Amino acid sequence: MAVITELIDAGLQLKQQGNLRGAIEHFRQLQATYPGNARILFELAGAWRAFDVPEQALPLYRELLALPKGQGLAPKDMPRLYTHLGATLLALGENDDARETIETGLRLHPSYRPLRAWRILGLRRGGEHELALLDALELMLESLAPSRWDIFEDDIVAAVKQMRADLSADEALTPAARADESPAPKAAERDSRQAKEATSPAIGAETQPIEVTGEAEAPDEVEVSVNVVKPAAKQKKRAKRPSRKKTPQLGQKAVRIDIVESGAEGSAPKQPTDDQDPPAESGSLKIPLDPD
Repeated sequence: MAVITELIDAGLQLKQQGNLRGAIEHFRQLQATYPGNARILFELAGAWRAFDVPEQALPLYRELLALPKGQGLAPKDMPRLYTHLGATLLALGENDDARETIETGLRLHPSYRPLRAWRILGLRRGGEHELALLDALELMLESLAPSRWDIFEDDIVAAVKQMRADLSADEALTPAARADESPAPKAAERDSRQAKEATSPAIGAETQPIEVTGEAEAPDEVEVSVNVVKPAAKQKKRAKRPSRKKTPQLGQKAVRIDIVESGAEGSAPKQPTDDQDPPAESGSLKIPLDPD
């Protein structure tokens, strides 16, 4: 037995020196020489993990865990086995199996801190950030000496306990209980949606065309004629008002618009006979133009 221990220590020395290939080959030869030795299997799996080949370590760890009592690792090494197996499963992306393995190890060895640390990493990997934070705070409180927390130790411990109580209360709620927390808004939303669907035509449904039974009457035609007439004669200049600013004078040109219904007598507009504006007639409009 002493010889096997010395051989194992020689392989661990190669691993510590960074010669991982040499350590793996060393432990593989030991496994062939001493088949079924749990300690050799464990160290060979650890060398594969250090070499970043977790898929080679996984079957070795599972083989160790399946060994009957008395043939497996010593009781003091079992927490390490659960820790290494859980870490290997996390590295391979098998989060559910890793969580189950770590939880099993914690039930058997609740005070093993490396296993608790890997549980925190597994919770974070699974998206349970609040629970991971709580576990990390509890582990930190237990790891540091009370004197390091000064007067805030009691407050921190109380806050962490309250977090644990709140999370336990949330986990106690069943999915049905969570669904029943606010039934009224959900029911109202469902009724509103059903009412909208009932009043709205279905997609792809045929629609009835709208029939036109008559034609709208066309409005009476109206002729519009435009005549350009001369502006009215200038009136006498008024007395100048002091301090009044002159403004541009309108009326250099004007447009008269005569609106006559078609078919009426005298539909043609009368033409002016002199420079004076003719008297305004019904249906006529004169608009002065701005100067150029």
